[in-house]
Amino acid sequence: MTNRRNLNSVSESHKTFTGDQSDMVTRLNLPDSLWAATANAPPATKQLTGDTSVDVAIVGAGFNGLRAAICLAEAGKTVAVVDAGDVGWGASGRNGGQVNPIGHEPPAAVARRWEGKHDSVYARQYPKFVIDSADELFDVVRRYNIQCDAEQNGWIRAIHGDSALADFELMYDGWAAAGADIKMIDRAELEALSGSPSYQAGWVAPRGGSVQPLSYVRGLATAAIAAGANIYTHTRVNDLTPRGDQWVLRTAKAAITADQVLLSTNGYTDDLCRGLKETVVPIISIQAATAPLTPEQDSKILPGRHTFADTRRVIFYFKKTADNRLVFGSAGFSGDQPGEPDKRRIILGLSKVYPFLTDIQLDYIWGGRIAVTQDHLPHIHQPAPGLWTGLGCNGRGVAMSTVMGRLLAELALGKDARDLPLPVTGLKPFPFHRFHRLGAKVALHWKELQDNREASV
Repeated sequence: MTNRRNLNSVSESHKTFTGDQSDMVTRLNLPDSLWAATANAPPATKQLTGDTSVDVAIVGAGFNGLRAAICLAEAGKTVAVVDAGDVGWGASGRNGGQVNPIGHEPPAAVARRWEGKHDSVYARQYPKFVIDSADELFDVVRRYNIQCDAEQNGWIRAIHGDSALADFELMYDGWAAAGADIKMIDRAELEALSGSPSYQAGWVAPRGGSVQPLSYVRGLATAAIAAGANIYTHTRVNDLTPRGDQWVLRTAKAAITADQVLLSTNGYTDDLCRGLKETVVPIISIQAATAPLTPEQDSKILPGRHTFADTRRVIFYFKKTADNRLVFGSAGFSGDQPGEPDKRRIILGLSKVYPFLTDIQLDYIWGGRIAVTQDHLPHIHQPAPGLWTGLGCNGRGVAMSTVMGRLLAELALGKDARDLPLPVTGLKPFPFHRFHRLGAKVALHWKELQDNREASV
């Protein structure tokens, strides 16, 4: 941890916005996605134009920040949530909407990673944190009556080739031993559940599911406002400075004084807190939405309305929407705005998974950022007293960010950090972080070549 005195220069490297706030509105519109076209209307929000003081200020109006705001406001705290764009402008309004309750490596591997560094209680609590994350999200949806096409029909994970079998079995055995409700399925059952002939085996995790993510995050915003939180959109925080036992967040037009601050920016983290941005690498995830499927296609593809992901290093993931489109995703190579190469990769991926989808029409294609950490685990940090952050969901952000928001709220309410399912750790930057765009692009191309060599089809 860093003491507050060393945070006096926390904002020196922040890229101050030099335009006015009306310009920011045009620059940070939501992407032209299926989610933006079909989401429920957002609650009324406004820019911050006058100084205010609150118990807790939250930077980021996504799953993490808004769940924290609900918990804090319900506990009687005064809360201000600020975002440089609209509610859900970042990953929360752009992701694939999959609610997946299994981590990226077996719990025993996580325990070995933490051995000698953190109390063993974290290794015991971490699996339950992950396994229960989907249930917690769907409980939130029910509690606040959020209309977001929520479906808890299960998540399929499928083996793309023989080379993935050993790791897949380790994952299955490890999470099943930890209490995850998962079932192994053979090729025939996998094809029946998915409609794809392209995979040899897999598992089903019945507690997984999906949401319309932009409707979900807007529902969280509505619940936060109802609980008493204030949400200020198109309000970029340009400076974060400690002042005594409090923090001052400065925007272009006003300042917020807060006893505590939560940074809930994940893959869109900037230089507001020195060193935080360097702890994650933002990887672009792209999705495309097809035209509505024909009745014949609909009857074949995911007839039980599961979500789906495979074991590729550059994964394919997909689900059906409420209006029976197929939303298909993978990693992107062209930045937040997908280019023609990304579109061609999506169409090629669709043809590999569903060879009968000839001449399929893509009505929307869009992208967003996944925050990847060095150990592929979510991180909670306290860079200074009264300053908390939770980030790095590594592609599990729909469910995990929802839970992380609650954990950050509990910390702000005084919970002992030793009672969390994750340790509070120091900031550990990626080596050569400034070159992450080039490094990620090269790595993705290499991984895709390996996937194509190994795939069954």
